[in-house]
This record gives sequence, C-alpha cells and structure tokens, in this order.
Amino acid sequence: MTAINENLHADTAARLRSCFDQQRAAYLEAPNPDYAQRKQDLLTLKRMVAENVDAIIAAINEDYGNRSRHESQFAEIISVTDGINDCIKHLKRWMKVQKRHVDHSMFFGGKNRVIPQPLGVTGIIVPWNFPINLSFMPLASAFAAGNRAMVKMSENSIALSRLLIGLCGRYFPEEKLAFFEETGGVGIEFSKLPYDLLVFTGSGQTGRAVMAAAAQNLTPVVLELGGKAPAIIDPNYPLEKAVGRIMFVKQFNAGQICTNVDYVFVHETQREE
Repeated sequence: MTAINENLHADTAARLRSCFDQQRAAYLEAPNPDYAQRKQDLLTLKRMVAENVDAIIAAINEDYGNRSRHESQFAEIISVTDGINDCIKHLKRWMKVQKRHVDHSMFFGGKNRVIPQPLGVTGIIVPWNFPINLSFMPLASAFAAGNRAMVKMSENSIALSRLLIGLCGRYFPEEKLAFFEETGGVGIEFSKLPYDLLVFTGSGQTGRAVMAAAAQNLTPVVLELGGKAPAIIDPNYPLEKAVGRIMFVKQFNAGQICTNVDYVFVHETQREE
C-alpha cells in the first residue's frame, strides 16, 4: 500500500469512527426513545423519500445506465413507503412488554417478561440492485426499535450515494443517521466498527469478509445472501400461466434479484411440454 493510500485509508477510518462515536454517545444519553420519537423518526424517513422521488429515481437511473421509472417506483418507492407505514401501524404493539410462562414448580411466585429495548448503533451495508429498498427498509426497522444507524452504500450506486449524503442532513442529525459512499476501502473499515448490530445484503464471499471483521468485536450480524431459488409448478396449475409469471420475475430488474428463479421443477408428465 502506498503512502497516499495509507493516508486515505486512515482518513476513512477516522471519519467513520467519529460518526460512530457521535451516535454511540447520543444513544447513551437517550437510550430508550419513546413511541412519539420513534414514530416521528419513521415519518421523517418516509418524508425524506416522498419529497425527493424524482431525484432518487434519476440518480438510480444514472447508476444503472437505464432503469425504467416504473420499475424504480414499484421496487423502491412504493415498497418502502408501504413498509414504513406498516412499521408505524404496528409500532405500539412491538413496544409493549410481553408476558412469558414461568414454571412455578421451579420458580414459585416468579414472573417472566420480555421488555423490548433498543440495541444502540446499527450498521447497514447496502447492495446496488435495490439500493433504496435495501437501505430504507432496514432503517425503518432500526428506527422502530429505537436505534441509530450508519449506512454504507454500494460502489455501484455513486450518484444515489451522493444524493442521499446531501439530503440526509436536511432530515436527520448525523448522530441519528449517516450515509457513506464507497470510495475504496470504506466497506472494510465500516465492518470493523463495534456496532450493536450489523446488517449486510450481498454475496456470500463478501458476507464472509464482513462477518470476519465483525467477529473481532463480537458484533451480531444479519446476513442476507444470494442462494438458489427454484420454482415448483404443481401439475394442476396452468403451465402457460406459470411460465409467464416465471419470465416476468426473470426479467424484472434485469434479473438482478437475490431470490430470482434459478431452475424449475415440473411433474414428469409435463416434461415434454
């Protein structure tokens, strides 16, 4: 590594650490936001999307080269808005203390409760294929649970990353939410921070590296990785209709979906069809 690269690497690490320390300090000062605060955070998150739909779609199109506006509306904007609304709808229930059974033969007179509590600072690493959906949906979950968040965007989402970085300060203080652009080496340093939870969506190879880095701090990690996704066609289901639906999924988002159909199972009597 050259001296210039070493300096850039050190600067990136320091910038990330500074943001993390701000968020951790803010969490320790107010570790358990109430219902009103969490609802407000979710409403602000929704407003951040709603007030910038055209700019978001244009940035995604620039990163993709050519992505249908309708596809972005459906896959990113509508799904995120509905998801945030769902969080708001269920928020009070999620925050309630829950009773659990106690074996009174061993713990006579005992009581058992599950008390939902925020974890603290959440790290979110986002892929390029659904960059708004896979950043704002984890964010909605984090805010509903009373957490703060740092978000690292993909190196293939440069235009969108810069847009979100520019917009974020208008809606949230950095001690609540911060976005980061991948400029080379950011992901490595991002994964090394001692988050209370780290969420990663991407390939198995990168997921291993993320988990290895997080393990140094015993950080809990949620991995959403690619895999094999078969379509199973029941012999009583119209074959032509099934084929049409499978082809729609294969072509949606240019096929870049982690749960996209890889192969098909049909009954042996339909093999020739």
